Amino acid sequence: MPLPASSPTRVAGAGTAALRRRLQDSPGRGQVVHAGAQAVYVLLGDRVVGVAARGAVHVPATIATALTHLPAVEVGAPAEVAEGVLHVAGLAVSVDRLVAGDVPHLPADAGARLAATLPDLSPARDQLPAAALAALAAGDGAAVLDLLGRGDGLTPVGDDVVAGWLVAARGLERDRDAVADAVRRHAHRTTALSATLLVDAIEGGCIPEFRALLLALAARGDAASPSGVAAAASRLAAVGHTSGAGMLLGATLALGT
Repeated sequence: MPLPASSPTRVAGAGTAALRRRLQDSPGRGQVVHAGAQAVYVLLGDRVVGVAARGAVHVPATIATALTHLPAVEVGAPAEVAEGVLHVAGLAVSVDRLVAGDVPHLPADAGARLAATLPDLSPARDQLPAAALAALAAGDGAAVLDLLGRGDGLTPVGDDVVAGWLVAARGLERDRDAVADAVRRHAHRTTALSATLLVDAIEGGCIPEFRALLLALAARGDAASPSGVAAAASRLAAVGHTSGAGMLLGATLALGT
């Protein structure tokens, strides 16, 4: 299906360097797989890229904009990436401003510092099998089969837990190979959006609220603050219905909390 012939509205956006490279290196056509006033996601090949309005959760695969809301568009509508620009819903959106996306190195006591400030994670934990969570804590790739696609949310909470584990384990320099390999093999078991976010997590990609927590845990000396860790953990846990709590739960498993 051809894209509309009318001139699109040019919109500047913000995103990671990895997302900008992907848009520049992987031109092609796709279609809308999720449409809302706050976020629109497009499937291009086997991965998703999105556009977010101001205040929406800024996932690594999404270009954040200053728009208060996005134009109405139907699921299945055509989209295209050309010359680094995403064309969708009458918009032409590109990554004009880079946001930090690196994972800081975490000290050995990061888990203990996080444990002292944890909010209630039972809304995420109670949806998932305890045996699978224990296996993930041990870095066992078999846990992935029992967690991917399980639980509620646009990104199932089990996926959020695995993503949180991958990112925090990277910061702690834990061996992630078994879990990462299992994610790559079984990503088809979940939604296209969630599969993309899991691959991003393997590469160290996470939402800003998660990175803020990691930075608080990485702080040393005068910059280290229990209240700062507690505030960052609470902000992460509040993201989405269970997404932030799931990511935080995954981080606690990776850090041995």
